[in-house]
Amino acid sequence: MDIKIISVISILIFKSFVVFTAVAEPAPVQLDLFFSAGCTECEQVKTEVLPELEGIFAGQYELHQHDITISENIPLLLAYQQRCGNNQNGKVSIVIDRNIFFSGYNTISTGLVDCINEALIQRQYPGWNIADEPVFSEEEAAEAVSARASAMTFSVVAIGGLVDGLNPCAISTLIFFISLLVLAKVNKRVRLMVGISFIFASFVVYTAMGLGFIYALRQAPSFDLVKKVVEICIGLGMIPLAYLSFRDAFLFRKSTRPDDVTLKIPKRLQDRIHSYMNSRLGVGGPILGGLIIGAGVTILESVCTGQSYLPVLMYMLKGNLSHFYSWTLLIVYNLLFVLPLAIVFICFHRGMEVTALISWSKRNLVVTKILLGLFFTTMAILLLW
Repeated sequence: MDIKIISVISILIFKSFVVFTAVAEPAPVQLDLFFSAGCTECEQVKTEVLPELEGIFAGQYELHQHDITISENIPLLLAYQQRCGNNQNGKVSIVIDRNIFFSGYNTISTGLVDCINEALIQRQYPGWNIADEPVFSEEEAAEAVSARASAMTFSVVAIGGLVDGLNPCAISTLIFFISLLVLAKVNKRVRLMVGISFIFASFVVYTAMGLGFIYALRQAPSFDLVKKVVEICIGLGMIPLAYLSFRDAFLFRKSTRPDDVTLKIPKRLQDRIHSYMNSRLGVGGPILGGLIIGAGVTILESVCTGQSYLPVLMYMLKGNLSHFYSWTLLIVYNLLFVLPLAIVFICFHRGMEVTALISWSKRNLVVTKILLGLFFTTMAILLLW
């Protein structure tokens, strides 16, 4: 056989072999690591998980690291979360082959190796292709961040309203008002009308106080600067309130003496509230009387209940929400604020004795104080972050 023909055949065989091996060689698994500097879980992934991957899959994967403290990397993270249907806010995340999302150290350390094995197996099937990198514009990223912030704000407002409604200041005042109705021997129908009027007035006045605070602050010159200063002041004020709430819970559990509770309506103000109720009971009929008492008491006891209300209002302002959304959140907050009051009054209306209500209030004081302590701690973090 001619030497040239043999050479050509040899070259063709060699090229075919090269093409075959290039096709047979699986494409490396694509790993996108999202982390932030100083994050403990991120360091664990880097020092524990990545060395293990290198030992098992050396040369079979490509690692792309994205620091999410750099704003340019946020749109890609949000795009992957949207594609993979993942809304977890893990401190560290890894995306495998641009379509499988692992969030948090525990999930990554226990599931990543198996997932990469599966990804390598998938590459052997005919027609396999890796997904394109998702595209997320800055506008879409901003909308996604805004939507998440709005959802978080709603959660904070809802929890704040419920915790504020459980505040012993509000509950104890309502129980005293109920005891006045019992002493006055008001019939059941009139008591119901007075109670509904009282709770409705509390809702309206408390909502109006929130709107007034937000409006007044927005009218201040250098609003952003004033807002920042007030945020810091209220945030710092949450720290001693959290400490005192936890302290109240600890001391009351040991002694069960109300005098050991620090965060409560001051004695002089409490006497003034009781006197106000006594003097207004029956004025202008049951509905008008309930409205007058509910409005006045809500204003007076705001010295105590405002400890929860103010930080929530400031958190709403911090989010730069629209006026309509602020209105909606205020209504949600105040509906949840009066919900425990309504439940207590319904229990009374359905026959529960005042002594039983007082016992119930005392039994739940420790839990309520712990909830308030946790709430104050959370608000301190959110406002000072």
